[in-house]
Amino acid sequence: MDYGIEPARSEEADPGRELRDALAAADLKRLVRASREDNGDEVERIRRRYVDG
Repeated sequence: MDYGIEPARSEEADPGRELRDALAAADLKRLVRASREDNGDEVERIRRRYVDG
């Protein structure tokens, strides 16, 4: 059913948004895997990318 509702669009589209979202999703997958494998070094590396970067 089409209710004529469209997603909100920014007047100034950010061309890098899709790329950043994809990279963040990949990092999230790596973070989950590293956490399950108890790989603290990889968890810390990913954390630094977002917290310290």
